[in-house]
Amino acid sequence: MTIRRLLVAALTSILASTAWPGFAEVKVALVVGNAAYPAAPLRNPVNDASAIASRLKAIGFDVTLKTNVTQREMTRAVSQFGQAIKPGSVALFYYAGHGMQVRGRNFLIPVDADIQSEASVRSEAVDLDLVLEQLGPSRLGMVILDACRNNPFEGRFRSSRGSGLAQVDAPKGTLLAYATAPGKVASDGDGANGLYTAELLKAMDTPGAKVEDVFKAVRVNVIKATAGEQVPWESSSLTGDYYFRPAAARAEEAKASREAKASQSEMQAKLEAERQAREKDAELIKAEMEKLREEVRRLSAASAAPAPAPAEPARTETKPAMTETKPSPETKVAVPPAREPAQSPPPTAPEPAAAKPPGRTDLASAAPPKRLAMEQEWKRRFEMVEGQRGHLTLSKALALLLGPFSDEQLLAMVTRERELRDLPFSSAYAIGIAEKGHIVRAWTWGERSPHVAGVSAAERCNRASRVPCSVVVVNGEFREQAFLEWARNAARRPPGEVRAELLKLRPVTR
Repeated sequence: MTIRRLLVAALTSILASTAWPGFAEVKVALVVGNAAYPAAPLRNPVNDASAIASRLKAIGFDVTLKTNVTQREMTRAVSQFGQAIKPGSVALFYYAGHGMQVRGRNFLIPVDADIQSEASVRSEAVDLDLVLEQLGPSRLGMVILDACRNNPFEGRFRSSRGSGLAQVDAPKGTLLAYATAPGKVASDGDGANGLYTAELLKAMDTPGAKVEDVFKAVRVNVIKATAGEQVPWESSSLTGDYYFRPAAARAEEAKASREAKASQSEMQAKLEAERQAREKDAELIKAEMEKLREEVRRLSAASAAPAPAPAEPARTETKPAMTETKPSPETKVAVPPAREPAQSPPPTAPEPAAAKPPGRTDLASAAPPKRLAMEQEWKRRFEMVEGQRGHLTLSKALALLLGPFSDEQLLAMVTRERELRDLPFSSAYAIGIAEKGHIVRAWTWGERSPHVAGVSAAERCNRASRVPCSVVVVNGEFREQAFLEWARNAARRPPGEVRAELLKLRPVTR
């Protein structure tokens, strides 16, 4: 019985290594892409991993795709990958994200890693040796590491020897491929995929190319594209041949072509949906801007209407004063004194301005009529904002309180607010009042929670503010009460001055 098992295992290995026609070779792959690092997010790893997973599925691999995984999730995925590898199978592990070496050992960094020193790397990261151990049963194993980006934790180490990844000799029957040479670093890339992975995707499609030739083509093209700055590198101890796309596999090529066309159609549909969404967003922004513009016009009309009201009582008082002087024989002398008291009542009758809202006492330095008009204008504007409670956004509240704004200024406000809402990590926006009524503001993003983002933005803002700053936006959500608290502190100067200063300021950012 034991001899029979040995013969079956040997036959399986021979058939797999020679790519016997019609033999269904077992091919398994684990693909990991980590990008959402709180301290140092990356642009392309998730795109790279998704593209590699799609390509491997098209050529017959049983693929497990993991993106933005924690250490526990990544370790579990590696263990399950090892369990899926059968004797005589082909196994492939691909990783894109942050990687680092410590004392000659390579580590892959999960998104939740909290690395404070070299000693903490072993407990926070995933050792590459754990991956290599899983490849034992396979007849051919491949480990592809697009993980040689700059080490974001390098500044916490006592030396800079951790740059890039360390050289590792591939175990028997294994090929290790690195995006760049040992000890060097590679860029994250500016396109939809990193440079190394983009070239790998092209080379994998070459019919009849051995796996060693595929990676040789990748190296040549990356060196050419970077003028020698980035040199991909491999360590191989393969004992058999392997082809991502065998020359005789016409059926697989046809299947891959159909899948490519389906993928292209899906991508076109996705792009069309995104285009329609952008057009819809543009219409919404246009409608919102028009609505804000109308609110500002109505506010301006309301501000202009009551302007002559304070002067009317003065005219009614001058007439009795003049009629009283007519019976006197000294009318010509008495008329000028009668006109002077007629002009004085407005300054000496401040009853409408007696109930000043809190935070506006600094307006006392202005002339009484001007102060009264300014307070009335602020009152009307606050009433407009208060009337929209429950339906406000940051841009709408600013337009109602400080308008009028130009179309370009309204668009800039709405766009910035949408950017805050669409940030991939927790964010917050705070605003305050510095000495002499000047405005100060700050925003932060990339924090681990909305609460931490709010605290961080407030701390940055408070450094220059004479009153506690108000956190008015958290994760894109507008906080009306906090905004009104700031607005009451800002109501010491004419709205036009506040608007002008707000538009020219750049916030303190993370």
